[in-house]
Amino acid sequence: MKTKLTVILLAGLLAGASTALAGRPSGTWQTLNKPAEFEKLKTGDKILYVCNECQTVTEATVQDPAAAMEHCKEGATVTCPSCKTKVRVVTKGPPKNPKLVREVTYVNEKGERCFFIVKPAEKS
Repeated sequence: MKTKLTVILLAGLLAGASTALAGRPSGTWQTLNKPAEFEKLKTGDKILYVCNECQTVTEATVQDPAAAMEHCKEGATVTCPSCKTKVRVVTKGPPKNPKLVREVTYVNEKGERCFFIVKPAEKS
């Protein structure tokens, strides 16, 4: 079941996905921005789509790990479940150095970061 939350609760996140997360309490969620993090997703895992365009957070359940990997492939598109805006997957980092991991970002038609995906912490 998809649940929409208003961004008022996560206003600090929308300024910038990776920089805004520095001040959050540890263990609440993990920003997925590396291919290895997407590889760890299993069927049934919950993820949150955070869209700066429509200012919503939408919960989704991973149906297929292979489909989840599409969220981190260079040039692929991801569609916001709320506003249906399509964002493009862009990876940044040195492509020729296998020791350095490339970072996954999501940009709009202007090339601006506008979307990110997080995995909520496991409830204990």
